[in-house]
Amino acid sequence: MSSQPQTYIHSVHSNTFTRKQNEVLTNVEVSPEQNRYASILLVCSWAGIVVMLIAFLLYMGGLFSPLIKPSDMPLYWRLNVHQHLAVTHAPSGWNWLASVNHSDYLNLVGLAFLGIVSVLGYISLFIDYLHKKDFPYVIMVALEIIVIVSAASGVFHVS
Repeated sequence: MSSQPQTYIHSVHSNTFTRKQNEVLTNVEVSPEQNRYASILLVCSWAGIVVMLIAFLLYMGGLFSPLIKPSDMPLYWRLNVHQHLAVTHAPSGWNWLASVNHSDYLNLVGLAFLGIVSVLGYISLFIDYLHKKDFPYVIMVALEIIVIVSAASGVFHVS
C-alpha cells in the first residue's frame, strides 16, 4: 500500500517535468545555421554508417581480396598495435589509402568519412557566418577547422 503514494507522487512530478520541458522546447529558437549544421551531421553520419556496413559485408563475404581474411582475425586479437603492424605488415597512418582496393581496408573509408563529418558542418557554418559578416564566429569556426584538419593530417605527431 505504501508504494501507491510514491508512484502517484512520482507520476505527478514526472508530468510536471514533462510539461515544463515541453514549454521550454517550444520556446527555443534555432538559427538556420544550427539547422543546416545539424542536418549535415545527420545525413553524413548515416551515410558514413551505411558505407561502413556495406564495406563490412563485402569484407565478411571475402570480396576484393582482403589482406587478412575474416577467419584469420582471431589470430591477431591478442596483439597490441605495434605487434599487429609488425606481423601483418599493415600500413600505418594515412598509408592505408594505398590498400583501399582490399576489403579489409575498404572498411576504413566509412570511418574516415565519419571523421570529416564535423568539418563539413563547420565549413557550412563558416560560409554562413562569412555571408552574415559575423567575424568573431568566422574566426572561431576557422580555428576549429584548422585544428581538426591539422590533427587528422598528422601534423601533431604523438608517440
